[in-house]
Amino acid sequence: MNRAIVLQIAALVIVGALSFGVNAALSDTKAITLSLVNQDPDPAVAGDILELRIGIENRGGETANNFIIEIEPAYPFSMLSGESASQNLGNIYAYQYDEDVKVVKFKLRVDREATAGQYGLDVRVHEQGTAATSSKTLSIDIENKESAEVIYIDQVELIPGKITPLQFTVNNVGSSPLRDLTFQWENADDIVLPVGSDNTKYIKYIDVGESAKVKFDVIASATAEPNLYKLDLTLSYDDPATGDAAEINTKAGVYVGGATDFDATFSGVDSGEASFSIANIGSVSASSVTVRVPEQEGWRVTGSNAVIIGNLNKGDYTIASFTIRQATTAARAASGGNGDAGARQDGSGSSSSGGIPSEGETNTLSQRFRQQQQSSAIRLDIEYTDSRGNRNTVTKEVQLDPEAFISTGTAGTGTASLANGRNGFSRRQGFWQTWKAPVIVAAIIVLLFLAQREYKKRRMKDHGYTYGRLVRDCLAKLKIGKKKL
Repeated sequence: MNRAIVLQIAALVIVGALSFGVNAALSDTKAITLSLVNQDPDPAVAGDILELRIGIENRGGETANNFIIEIEPAYPFSMLSGESASQNLGNIYAYQYDEDVKVVKFKLRVDREATAGQYGLDVRVHEQGTAATSSKTLSIDIENKESAEVIYIDQVELIPGKITPLQFTVNNVGSSPLRDLTFQWENADDIVLPVGSDNTKYIKYIDVGESAKVKFDVIASATAEPNLYKLDLTLSYDDPATGDAAEINTKAGVYVGGATDFDATFSGVDSGEASFSIANIGSVSASSVTVRVPEQEGWRVTGSNAVIIGNLNKGDYTIASFTIRQATTAARAASGGNGDAGARQDGSGSSSSGGIPSEGETNTLSQRFRQQQQSSAIRLDIEYTDSRGNRNTVTKEVQLDPEAFISTGTAGTGTASLANGRNGFSRRQGFWQTWKAPVIVAAIIVLLFLAQREYKKRRMKDHGYTYGRLVRDCLAKLKIGKKKL
């Protein structure tokens, strides 16, 4: 027991003696040490700037004067432009360490192609004017940037109720190929949903610097209010540098709303005005709607060529009316109709003096009527403001009914050229087609009345007279009349 105590005391004496010897040795020398205080960022990121803070301590009892610190950057480190690889530390006083440590900063660039891992950076110090140096290699941790990114969405506007292809592009921005990636997206409000598949796609392989496209068919709810909706994007993959699972979470916006479409049809003619039904057949309401008849070949507008409708909700329709005429009608009206009059006064038009058109004139009328039927389409421009505030124009070609213009008999109608200068012909055709049946019935009634009266007269003279004899007598008179002619 006493022996153990003696040994412990002896050990303490030896350690104290050694410590005293070390301290005595350091008391008259400079003992410079280097250490990495911290780095920002930690770990360093390939392609980014790295800021290092290096600590310099003097554990000796002698002041170090005019000391220089230098770094010797090697791959993947390089000095920034304008930055120096050496700094003058000035004086480092005796026993300046721990809380009194002197700290200097250096800024370096990390190569963008560097792979994740630990890299050495050599640092050395020396007293100005001497060759003696003290050096140390600092260990710097580096990691890669995210190896993949979603860089592009090809569609930024979705029409409610319409299936639209939506394509995402995933790019490999790392320094190693990527394998077995999983991409998915989600709209938390369920306004935008995939059609025909789920919201997840798998990518087998993307080489360095290459990209892969993933495509979804999506649809926005037909009842969605026009607005910007957020898509949450998630990309999962195995980091090739560390082998750990990596995940990128980001977001993108798509606009639901935008443009719409219209249908325009001819409704008829009333009091010289042609009416058109304008319907919003799209899935988005339209604001500040204006219907305009643009300048076009074959048609002229009397009065205003535009009608302001206002707002037109989806599924609603309204009426826009214009006083229109064909351009040929307007030209003939300006010339007083002389062209038609001259046509009736030539040598072949002798029958025109009686108001009945000749065969040649009838053929001309038929040709012109067919031409006007072929050119009876009119172009309408429908201008409106969509849900994004953009002003759009939709052009519609509307087929007109020439007969509707003829039946009105107004000079301002689109097919007035058919009636202008040929009213007698047109009206005769219209009268016979309208009154043919009543005229025939009236003629039959008159003939029956005359026959009955003749029968009664002959019956009074000959009581044996019959209707059969009356018919034979009438036929005999007709034959005698034909022979005399």
